[in-house]
Amino acid sequence: MISERQAKEREFRKEQILEGALTVFKSKGVEGATMDEIAKEAGFGKATLYYYFSSKEEIFIELLDRGWKMIWESIEPAIEDHGHPKESFINALNIIGGLVTENQVLFEFLFTAPQQMPGTLLEGKPAWKGYQTRMYGVFQGLLEEGMGKGEFPQMQSDIMMRAIGGLFHGLFFLGHGKKPMSRETMEEFITIFIGNYGTS
Repeated sequence: MISERQAKEREFRKEQILEGALTVFKSKGVEGATMDEIAKEAGFGKATLYYYFSSKEEIFIELLDRGWKMIWESIEPAIEDHGHPKESFINALNIIGGLVTENQVLFEFLFTAPQQMPGTLLEGKPAWKGYQTRMYGVFQGLLEEGMGKGEFPQMQSDIMMRAIGGLFHGLFFLGHGKKPMSRETMEEFITIFIGNYGTS
């Protein structure tokens, strides 16, 4: 049985590997990346890398699993109470915005990697896909509940989710930098955007 210190060291090495892989995936993509490049970027030998992960695909999935789980667990408290759908919707988006600001490289990977990944990595219902699907479903449900209560204008919720996703991505990855967005600014942004959409 390993000691607590050994367990911490293993977790630290694993985190270093994941950080190194994130850098390599960002520049090369999953198909262009190699285990040699990931090992070099992480500062380990290839043998150490294979001790923790059997392939670059396994590392790729681990990054997605951890990232989407972190998003879900972070917003879960904000979406438990559906008494005020608009409030829950904005609070959850604001939480995600804060996470993105803290680690843009990771979140750019999480939001773009699924569109670029080989179809074989989607087989077997990976854990990250469950978190992602659940999160999008909750957001769409909050929009629909908000419409029912008059908190949002009437709209096609699925189309609105795609539109908000695109705007959110642009806001945090293209023009917003590392300055955190306040909850008030997030509320104003969403209210104006949805309001304009609902009257168009």
